[in-house]
Amino acid sequence: MHEADILAAVRKSKYRFLPAIAQQFGVSDVSLRAALRRPQLRAEKAISRATEIPLHILWPERWSPEGERLVFRGGWQRRQRAA
Repeated sequence: MHEADILAAVRKSKYRFLPAIAQQFGVSDVSLRAALRRPQLRAEKAISRATEIPLHILWPERWSPEGERLVFRGGWQRRQRAA
């Protein structure tokens, strides 16, 4: 999803703003803002739980539908397993 779409989902949630999510889930609001642009594991999970939208829908380029992390902080990617 695009950053604006994720922020819209946050505003539609019961938390309404990133600092409220930060307080509830014990993550800094700076990390939550950073997660909109780059990988931040705890912040991504907090946004996902707060909006009740699965990680792979919020960030399909970062998470697989099976819940595996595809992109890690620092930009390196997990290699795809050979079938």
